[in-house]
Amino acid sequence: MNDLYLLAVNLTRRCNLVCAHCYMDAGTREQGGKDELTTLETQDLLDQVASRGDETMVVLTGGEPLMRRDLEALVAHGNAKGLSMVVGSNGVMLTEERVKSLKAAGAMGLGISLDSLDPDRHDRFRGCPGSWEKTLAGMDACRHHELPFQVHFSVTNDNAGEIASMIQFARDVGARVLNVFFLICTGRGESMSDIAPERYEQVLQELVMAQEQSTDLIIRARCAPHFKRVAYQRNPASPLTRAEGYEGGGCLAGIHYCRVTPEGGITACPYLPEEQGSIRTRPFWDIWNQSPVFAQLRDPELGGKCGECEFRVLCGGCRARPKALGGGLMDADPWCVYEPGGGAEIQPLAALQSEIEWLPEAEQRLSRVPAFLRKMVKKRAEDHAREQGQNVVTPEHLSTLAARRFPGASGGPVRSGKDAPPIVWTQGAAGYLEEIPAFMRDGVKEVAESVAREEGHLEVNMKLIGRLEEDDTGERKRSWDPEAERALEQALADRPPQVRMFVLPTMEAAAEREAKRRKSATVSVEDVQCVVDTQSAGVEWDPQTLRRVESAPEFIRAGIKKAAEFNARREGLAVITDDDLTRFRNRAMMRAVRRMKGFGMRELSFDAFEIARERVPRLKDNAQAARRFSNIKSYVSEHQQPGDGGLGLMDREFIDKMKAELKANKPKKKRGSV
Repeated sequence: MNDLYLLAVNLTRRCNLVCAHCYMDAGTREQGGKDELTTLETQDLLDQVASRGDETMVVLTGGEPLMRRDLEALVAHGNAKGLSMVVGSNGVMLTEERVKSLKAAGAMGLGISLDSLDPDRHDRFRGCPGSWEKTLAGMDACRHHELPFQVHFSVTNDNAGEIASMIQFARDVGARVLNVFFLICTGRGESMSDIAPERYEQVLQELVMAQEQSTDLIIRARCAPHFKRVAYQRNPASPLTRAEGYEGGGCLAGIHYCRVTPEGGITACPYLPEEQGSIRTRPFWDIWNQSPVFAQLRDPELGGKCGECEFRVLCGGCRARPKALGGGLMDADPWCVYEPGGGAEIQPLAALQSEIEWLPEAEQRLSRVPAFLRKMVKKRAEDHAREQGQNVVTPEHLSTLAARRFPGASGGPVRSGKDAPPIVWTQGAAGYLEEIPAFMRDGVKEVAESVAREEGHLEVNMKLIGRLEEDDTGERKRSWDPEAERALEQALADRPPQVRMFVLPTMEAAAEREAKRRKSATVSVEDVQCVVDTQSAGVEWDPQTLRRVESAPEFIRAGIKKAAEFNARREGLAVITDDDLTRFRNRAMMRAVRRMKGFGMRELSFDAFEIARERVPRLKDNAQAARRFSNIKSYVSEHQQPGDGGLGLMDREFIDKMKAELKANKPKKKRGSV
């Protein structure tokens, strides 16, 4: 039975990128082809597919499908017909609004392409600077709006070493699946060097091993039927092969899969471009049922070693690769390094009669499983029931199996703390981090990543870094409406003077954040009221730590309190302790050291202020800053300890670190020097 499990519809040849490996010659990148299927023609195709039932998953792809203005309408139409509608995209145009509209239309999920964790390498591969960051932002939007997505990784000789990192990345960003695509040299990829056969085999081994150890991420090879052979060799009972009922993961071209070109042509796969007919002249199912090439693929007479191999049914080799290299459709796959062992032909799992019964609710859930997975899921569910000593499969059995595959699929909260996924740093942000003194990088990294997680982002970029720097100045940045001033005074009227001194700066900062959120330059009474109502400015203090702050000089006391509460909120702390306060202080001081290094200084000295006043515009003629500096200098001079250079406010070990960092500062070379 040649059921259609998967249909890829190339909606357009238009694309916002120029990928080196693309099988489509996107010469019509800007305007698209003149003969692209219309909305009505595509909807009619979906109607035809759905006329045989809802077994088929439809992938709307391109080009870049997000460049079709009717994409949501097509998703909604297919969804209304009961088809599983997904979108394959490069992710660059996946804005928050687009993700929401696709989800509202009924999209089951997205496949998003990412070809390296190195932004430059990905951007070169995709032919567009900045595409890496936008793609990650697209994944971020999907996760934020709970639209499931897969990561698609095209492996080459250049990036094959990133497999392990990409697996971890896909898991950490919340992807359900990592699909690793193996290139076949067609389209613009004809001039590319393909992955070497030996490396191909190594990568397949690595993927199979990774899947064996993975309980929360599906890892699959695409356009690599050898994947099934490798899985079976490692474990004949592997759930990754047809021997155990899994129909996906190998080559489905013309058997359970085909694609539609933007002009309506039907081909067995993107890498077998010969059209078997057009839906503009023949019904889709006529082409599917009557194509001579499809018939050949369904009952192949393989040549060479593929025809002699015991895995010829489980694997069968890639049929497009020998064609791409000038051979015939049934020739041996030239990229397979396996030599047939002369054993008996390994057969797929047959439909078996089982003594296990199914409750109607469980059968209904099974019917919603993609057809190519259904036989495998059925077997696993029945095995699970037997393990429990039961002879009836219930919905609870299926839920248990699903939870094993996707522990977070129940819609639970995003992981935090030790279990939180690592955050990716953009190139600019990573460069910024490298400029920070080595022993303080961990602290800065921790704060930036905490903010990113708190705000639901997958990366730290320079925009976030700049905002953190801006938020750390401790001064008002917006004008205040008189009514807002009065509301703030009224909110603090019953506070003791000492408490009021600490609370005021924090509430000011919180009210300004509310104004910023509204994109207003002026703080209104509504902003203050929001802070009061939600208590968003409050952070608890350990009593001993609060007494330590109260013992600080009056002219810096409020600033210390405000900065500590800001950092505590960013890190999600419930209570600020002595250790937290010390860490915040050290981080701030090392930021100052970094700035001193930028001035070329090699020793701790109050000369830094004079240099900064000359170089930093906001400090020029700033009487308030001058008074603050004078107060600090006077205080330090009066309270210094012998040998500490007047810095008795800090412990000796930390002072030594600051001095060592400055001492290691390399003087800038003069022009013309070698």
